[in-house]
Amino acid sequence: MGSDEIRSQGFSLKELFRDVTYEIDYYQREYTWGEDEVRMLLRDLCGSFRNWSLNPSYLRRPQTAPQYFLGPFVYYEPAKNRRYLVDGQQRFVTLHLLFLQLRLAAQERADFRAVDRLNRVITTDGEHFSLGITDHEPVLRAVTQARRYETGLGDSLSRRNLWARSQQIESQLAEELDAENLTRFTEWLLDRVVLVGIRAASPDHGYRMFETMNDRGARLTAVDLLKSHLLSHVGAGEDQLNTQWHEMLRELATDREDSTAASRFIKAFLLARCAREGLAEDRRQIDSNLNVWVRQNAEHLQLVPEHPDNFLTFVQDLLKTARLYRPFLAAGRALKKNDRLEAVLFNERNGLTCQAVAILAAIDPDDLPSDAKDKGRLVADYLDRWYALRVLQDLPVQSADADTLAYDTLVPLLRQCRTVADVATALGDLVTQDTGSIRDAITLGLRGNNAHQIRYLLARATAYVEAACQREHDILAYLDRDRFHIEHLWANHHHRVQQEIPDPVVFRSRRNQLGGLGLLMGRENSSINDLPLHDKAAYYARSNVLLGSIAPGYNQRNPLLREFIKTHKLDKLLRPFSPRETMTSVVQTRQELYLCLFEHIWNPERLGLPAALPTDPGGADEPPAQTPAAAIARRRPAAGRRRTDVARMVAAQILTPGTRIVLTYRLTDHWATIDEDGGIILTATGGTPYGRVDEAGAVARGTKTCQGMNEWHIEDETGARISLRMLRDRAVASGAL
Repeated sequence: MGSDEIRSQGFSLKELFRDVTYEIDYYQREYTWGEDEVRMLLRDLCGSFRNWSLNPSYLRRPQTAPQYFLGPFVYYEPAKNRRYLVDGQQRFVTLHLLFLQLRLAAQERADFRAVDRLNRVITTDGEHFSLGITDHEPVLRAVTQARRYETGLGDSLSRRNLWARSQQIESQLAEELDAENLTRFTEWLLDRVVLVGIRAASPDHGYRMFETMNDRGARLTAVDLLKSHLLSHVGAGEDQLNTQWHEMLRELATDREDSTAASRFIKAFLLARCAREGLAEDRRQIDSNLNVWVRQNAEHLQLVPEHPDNFLTFVQDLLKTARLYRPFLAAGRALKKNDRLEAVLFNERNGLTCQAVAILAAIDPDDLPSDAKDKGRLVADYLDRWYALRVLQDLPVQSADADTLAYDTLVPLLRQCRTVADVATALGDLVTQDTGSIRDAITLGLRGNNAHQIRYLLARATAYVEAACQREHDILAYLDRDRFHIEHLWANHHHRVQQEIPDPVVFRSRRNQLGGLGLLMGRENSSINDLPLHDKAAYYARSNVLLGSIAPGYNQRNPLLREFIKTHKLDKLLRPFSPRETMTSVVQTRQELYLCLFEHIWNPERLGLPAALPTDPGGADEPPAQTPAAAIARRRPAAGRRRTDVARMVAAQILTPGTRIVLTYRLTDHWATIDEDGGIILTATGGTPYGRVDEAGAVARGTKTCQGMNEWHIEDETGARISLRMLRDRAVASGAL
């Protein structure tokens, strides 16, 4: 294989897919990227875009902005405009799904320029997909036409996975980006994201390159370089260090397919136990180049040539910690009965990637395995509770929010803890400082960007009741959007309840409340979707207890359910409904039922996080002693602060709490009020505020999306209407924002 046979070239995404069809050879595996890989790619892309969009000079001259490098790919080109992928299929397929979802969003907002640009990278001729993998085509057609793809027994793994990842991308895009940013994100994605193509000379050459990349040694990683650095300074302990290093790697090898486990673990260890508190640069360097950070911070880590034994001690601590952390690695991949670590898996699925750092901050290398497990369980349960409360209070739960909690609060606090009791007390103290209450979520429900979170709440409640009634159940199935659908008790037919609820906005809002939802097996949901509630009750009775209890007589043949209702005092909530009861009554009753269940599920006492007792002030002239948790909490930003443009304008006093805003759609004015945290409360519905103007606007309009900053307006003293976007842009131009 001569070097003159290999050529490389950089491509922006608009160049990469322009008038070219990509195919794969027989030796390629199926599309296997899972939820974690897709979530990480989208999070990186959206995060980089946000950083780019905050720079005014880049907005004025986009061509001067740094390019985002998405990695290399390998291909050969048997004919003009036809390429075969040797390496890179997973990224290419995921990008193609991203293009499809962006085009659907652009079509809905009538952004014809974005549609045209996306058409050019999605198809070669307006009909044939630029990613010409025949097996994928039925799913891609369904996504293109915005219809559901029904997976069948004959479907390949690729098809099943394509549909699941497509739905994930749609949901995550709505969560990560406001509607008004989608056009700019599309432009940035096509123009500034690049890959480097490595061109093989022939199909045989491409296959030999594929074998080389998959069967032979890979280049040195940051973990390899760190090991080399430590070995070069340990002196006589070289053999011992090498042996213990390999033992550490074996402890982390819970999944042979996961080649990054060691790197993630060492980064988490350094962030948890070694990074300097409050120093964001340490976090950035550890995350990007851990071996360089260790070398550059030798004095801080006491890894200096004069003390070679410290290098061995460092690796010994890594090994001991890896042994203690192994149960959490396993728990993050599969549920095991009775190990009490289910929250670890839930947190992984909910994108709380900071969990490992927080757990390792609590664990000491010399802990007993049972103590380490108890400490980590407490941390995982605290994070799970934090996530659930944020969702219930309609506050953001993106990775940046969790990272702020972990690095600013949990790591400094947990580093001070020595025993399991210390960890329980410290986290219990944090619980007492939580603002808001589960009971505040009296109108929370399904919205444009929170389907994943609502599904999680429904799954936890459903599994909790099933377990109490000693029924076989699978919470991972409840979390799978293909196996269980979010069921609306009321079909989307306003006319059926128009006499009770004349306002269509109120109907849409009430229909989507938690109390109007449940989880139902997909095959059942497909067959009964449009039936009235009481015609569906018989189907509910064979699904799960939470839905089945709606059916008359259901609890009479279930003594365990009757005992559960009595123990939890749910006799007025977990009950059947007669045909005479109104939609409003049923939804409110079921909403209160869910909130009661959540109070049990995330009860601090049940989780082992007891509330801290008041401290003795020690005299009238002495201030009360502060616990470490209280001291750290004083330094953190307000937990409820939103990061939206509206919240920023409220914080800058450009908008005041109580400001009324209006959206006009089809000649109808829809009014709302901005609260003190930047939330949007629809006048028609009241209750829980919407976190973003896009969501509030979509509910008011009855559409899937809404460019809220453009469509919501304030009225000035003359009655003239000014859009929130114009108000924001004026504030930015004047320097007030």
